[in-house]
Amino acid sequence: MMTTDWTQEYFDDTYRRLFLDTVEPARTRYQVQQLLRLCAVLPGAAVLDVGCGVGRHSIELARLGFRVTGVDMNADYIAVCRERTAQMGLKAEFYAMDSRIMKLHVRADLSVSLWSSFGYYGEIGDLEILRRVSEHTRRGGHVVLDVENRDYIVKHFVPEEWHENEQGLVCEKRRFDAGHGTVSTRRVVLRGGERCEYHRVLRMYTVAELAALLEAAGLRPERWCGDYDGSRFGPESKRMIVIAER
Repeated sequence: MMTTDWTQEYFDDTYRRLFLDTVEPARTRYQVQQLLRLCAVLPGAAVLDVGCGVGRHSIELARLGFRVTGVDMNADYIAVCRERTAQMGLKAEFYAMDSRIMKLHVRADLSVSLWSSFGYYGEIGDLEILRRVSEHTRRGGHVVLDVENRDYIVKHFVPEEWHENEQGLVCEKRRFDAGHGTVSTRRVVLRGGERCEYHRVLRMYTVAELAALLEAAGLRPERWCGDYDGSRFGPESKRMIVIAER
């Protein structure tokens, strides 16, 4: 088991180039529209995006007229969020901070943690995040978590793969620890003679485990979906999206 905070080195410019900046804007727009439909929130509502990255969902929500606050531990990513919103003439607030200890003057109508931005710190750390999210969500508001489906990952587990594109060659080796419920990944990126290596340990929660964490944080799971289209959640769902009420 990895004891250091792997997130400090993992989410850097290389990760941004490979996995954040390559997402098609149409995909982001679709995810946001479906999210708003599932949660029935209207423009003007306050939204908290925890683990906002470079603002893929936050900026789209701000463009649609929501009062957005984004939080991410990576100060460089937050700087990108601020620069992009300024260029687009949008209003949104972004803060570089650890979501386990965040304190903001925000009571969101909708709080979200999207695209596997959860599961980084084990049960204790992840519960602290949910408690802070709960504190920053108004009574009757909703919290949405979007993570990979553990059952699907286990059934279709890929221990090793590589792919190459204009960004470079990416090789990954993975190990699933059933006892701890974690997937450990070693990623090597080769680009222009440069070699970068990264390590990640992601906690993969079952429905029962994640429901227990949510309830311990004062949140009541209402609905489980297999994707942003609201499809029924099951073993073959690639995503696990839970909508909980504060």
